[in-house]
Parts: sequence; structure tokens; C-alpha cells
Amino acid sequence: MLGSLSRARRFGLGAGFVLLLLGGGILFLELGQLATEHAIAERLISRDWNNIVLTNRMAAMTNAQGQDLFLLFHVTDQRPVRERISERAMAIDRLLEELEGRLDDARGRELLAEVGSRHRHYLSSVGEVSGLLAAGQHEASSRRLVGEAVPALGVLQASVSTLNQSQAAMLTQAGRASLTVSESARRMLGIVLLASAAVMVILSTWVIRSVIRPLDKELQEARAIVEQIAGGHLNQGPAAQRGQTGGLLAAMYDMQRTLGGQILARTEAENALRESQQRFQGLIETLRDQVWEVDTAWRYTYLSPQVEEILGYKAEELLGASFFDLMPPDEALRMTGIIEAIGARCAAIVALEGQHLHRNGNRVVLERSGRPFFNECGRLLGYRGLDRDITQRKEAEATRLAEAGQLRDTLVREVHHRIKNNLQTVTSLLRRQAEAHPGAAPVIDAALAQVQAVAVVHGLYGRVTQHRVLLDELLSTLASNVQELSGVSIARDVPAPQQGRLLVRENETVALALILNELLTNAVKHSTVQLPGAGPHVVLSQEGRQGFIRILNAGRLPSDFDFAAARGLGSGLGLVRALMPASGMSIDFRQAGPRIEVEVRVGPPVLDTSPRSLAYA
Repeated sequence: MLGSLSRARRFGLGAGFVLLLLGGGILFLELGQLATEHAIAERLISRDWNNIVLTNRMAAMTNAQGQDLFLLFHVTDQRPVRERISERAMAIDRLLEELEGRLDDARGRELLAEVGSRHRHYLSSVGEVSGLLAAGQHEASSRRLVGEAVPALGVLQASVSTLNQSQAAMLTQAGRASLTVSESARRMLGIVLLASAAVMVILSTWVIRSVIRPLDKELQEARAIVEQIAGGHLNQGPAAQRGQTGGLLAAMYDMQRTLGGQILARTEAENALRESQQRFQGLIETLRDQVWEVDTAWRYTYLSPQVEEILGYKAEELLGASFFDLMPPDEALRMTGIIEAIGARCAAIVALEGQHLHRNGNRVVLERSGRPFFNECGRLLGYRGLDRDITQRKEAEATRLAEAGQLRDTLVREVHHRIKNNLQTVTSLLRRQAEAHPGAAPVIDAALAQVQAVAVVHGLYGRVTQHRVLLDELLSTLASNVQELSGVSIARDVPAPQQGRLLVRENETVALALILNELLTNAVKHSTVQLPGAGPHVVLSQEGRQGFIRILNAGRLPSDFDFAAARGLGSGLGLVRALMPASGMSIDFRQAGPRIEVEVRVGPPVLDTSPRSLAYA
């Protein structure tokens, strides 16, 4: 029996040994698989962590670039700032190249390409701003800063943040995958140990004490770490375990600390970005001009606080209103066509002046400049720009022009007045010569009439403003002057026209006055004053923008008289033909019974029919 017991003991020990070897082999294989998967998880975690470190470094550099951009406007020597911007740009390019070799997921490479594109666009905008600033064009550089560089920086930072979030998500996913592998391995190991428990009570007790419980405790702690990470508690757990090295649990604690540092860095980056945005907002609020942004329908999506000082409205009151809502109706109609034509070409708005209504009803003149902005696909999103209040400048300019016009009117009237006085002196001298030399009296009288006609013109200019002479005033004055010189009464029918008074162009006034004076003098000279009602008669009528002057006197035209062919003309009518303009005037002579009728038609360009002259008339 003792032999049987010994054999049974040896058999049991042998069977136990075989089972032990079998269980140990299975256990060895499972532990090998666990170690392999654990090594893969550690490699993925390490890779994703390094990628996050690189993207955090890139985010910090883009924030520093934003601060350098604003320093350009606040330092005297801009060269060190430009060199720092260039160095950081090259460092970001090196980070992009390093990340391109490390990223193996499609989403990450797509986001990395987007960051590279945004970075190139931002550097282009910064180059333009720096160039304008270096050229001394501070206003243009400020507009380029507000319209392009700052938005491009914001888009670049948003792209870097998105890439960072993507890599953080991959790191979390790798950690969870590692935890899943560990839990699967634990379940398989439990099954193997339970299968061997029937024949290896002592070995299973040893295994439970030496392997299962520590492993279970480690997995529980790993699960607790993942839950803490998911709950945002990134620095909790026993200090002794947080300080251990090697193994999955240590890797999990390393990941916990890494994520904590990453979130801390991200928080610091967001605080820096918020501080940069506040600094930019403060810069906008220090400008005297109002900054605005509109959508493609020209509706305000942003207005700086200066709008309350300029137009009397708070910025939030005008959000959603359009460019044209604050304009007078006629101005809104004019500006709608201009601005929509600019928007159709996606062109820039450059120093466009327009009237707006203040809240109190006053008119405010704004000078508007802006540029379009687009999304990443090139689709127009709206316009951004500045409005400058130039009301005082326009009023000062109008006052200056009015004062200059008044001064010119005064000087011109004084010059004409002095010319008239000098011509009157010449007239007196001619009269004395005619009295002293009776034989030359006809020639002197003709010259006297012509000089007096010119004096009449200068006398009219000495009384009016804006250097305008009306046709009816000129005709009446000339008739009175001829009547005074000849002593022959001239009947006048020269009413003020009902369709708007006719104005004579300044450069045609003297010639027209000499022509009319010669015709009136000729009518007086040849009139038969002994017949009742046979004296000269002058009639002015109007059709549209043309004037018709009829001069009637008793008499007969010579048989060989032909004014159009220049036959039978005396020296006076020869002068009339010589003075007639190429266009705008015609003269017809005809016999009407016992009377001679001369009809003078006067129209443009002898008469001024421009909008300003019509408004004056």
C-alpha cells in the first residue's frame, strides 16, 4: 500500500507537474502576448504624446507671433521684431516638417496640411503689413492688420488648436485600447488558473497570492486612472504609485501626468490668446474711426464702440441693420448702386464718401474704406473696414470755397466797376473831340457808341454776383444807353421770361453787346421819327432755351442789301458780321410793309444752359 501510495503520490506529483508545466506554458504565452500588446500600446502612447508636445509648441509660437505683430506698431526699431517673426516662422516650418514625418493617420495629415496653408497665408499678410509700415503708410498698414493679418492669425491658431485636439483624442483612444487589452488578458488568465485549480490547489493559491491579486489591483488602479482622466482629475492617486517606473500602471500614471501638463499648457495658451484678443480689442477702441464688419447682404455683424460717438447709436442697436438704413433716401439710392457694383467685383472700398443720419437727425459725412474677406474655399463672406467722420472737414471746405467765391465776386465786381469808370472817362474825351472836330463827329460817335456798349457790359458785371449777365437785362440797358446817346425814344417790350431767365456766357457778353448796340444804333439812325409810332421798337421773346430779339423801325432796305451774302452793308453791319459767333446766333433782315424788321436768334452756346446756370436763373 505504501508502494501504491508512493506511486500514487509520484503519479499525482507527475500529473501535477505536467499540469503545472501546461498551465505555466499557457500562462507564459498569455503573458508574452500581454507584453507584446503592452509594448505596442506604450509605443502608440509615446508617439501621440510627442505629437501633442510638438503641436503645443507650435501653438505657443503662433501666440508669440501675434504679440510680435502688435509690437510692430509700438516699437521704434522694428528690425528685431521682424527678425523674431522670421525666426519663429522658420521654427514653425521645422515643426510642420517633423510632424509630417510622424503623423500616420489621414485626419492628422489633413489637419497638418491645413495648418501649413494657414501659416503661409498669415505670413503673406504679415509681410504686407510690415511692408506698408516700413513705407510709412501707417493708416494702410492698420487697415491691412485689421482686415487680413489678425483674422489670418485667428484662423491659424484655430487650425493648430484643432490639430492638437485631434492628437489628444488619439492619445486617449490609445490609452483606452491599452486598458481593453489588459482586461482581456486578465480574463483569459483567470480562465486558465480556474481550469488548473482542481489539481493545483497549492499552486493556484500561490498564483492567486503572487500574480492574480497584484494584477487585479493594478488593473483596478488603471481603470481608476482612466476614470480620473475622463473626469478631469489628472493629478490624483497614491504618491508611491505615481512615482514608480516601468509597467503598464506606471505608463498610465505617466499618461495621466502628461494629459495634465497638456491641459495646463492648453489653458495657458488659451489665456494668452484671450489676452491677445483683449489687447487687439483695446487697440480698436483707441481708434477714432469706427471699425465694422458686414455680411454679403451688407448687414452689420460687428461695430466698434466708436459708432455711438459718431452716429449716436450703440453698437448692438445696429447689428443686423444694413449700410443703407442710416442714409437719407436719395443718398441710399445713390450709394446702393455704387457699393453693390463694388461687391459684385469683390473689389476694395476706397475712401467712399456718403451722408448718414445721426440719431438726432443731423447729417454726418463718413469716408468709408473696406476689403472683402473669404472662407477657406474662397467664397465671399463679407467686408471689413473703417468709417471716418469727415463732416467737419467737408463743412470747413465748403466754408472756405464760399468765402473764396465771395472774395472773387467782390474782386471781379470791383474790376468791372473800375473798367466802366475808365470807359466813361474815354466816352467824355470822345465827346469833347466830336465837339471840337465837327467833321469827324460821325466817326467819333460810332466809336463812342461802341465804347459805351462795352461800358454797359462792365457796368452790369459790376452789379451782379457769380459773373452772370441776363439777356433781358443786357438788352434793356443797351436800349436805354442808345436812347440816351441819340435822343431818340426806343419802345421796349422786354418782359422777364416765364420759362426761366436766359443767361449769357461770360466770354460771349462783350461781342453780343456790341452786336445788339450796333443794330439798335442802326435802327435809330435810319428810323423815320416824324411818323407817329415810327420810332424803333424792341421785343424780346423766348422759346425753350432760346431767345428771340426783334428790332423794328420805319424805313426800307436798299435794293442791293443782302446781309447773308455781305452785300450792301455799311461799316456798322460789317462789324456785326465780324463779331457773330460760329454757332448759337443768327440774324435775319426783312421788309415788313413800311417797317424794317431785324430778328436776332440767340441760343447755346452763346447762352449758358448748364445745370448751375439754370439753378442761378
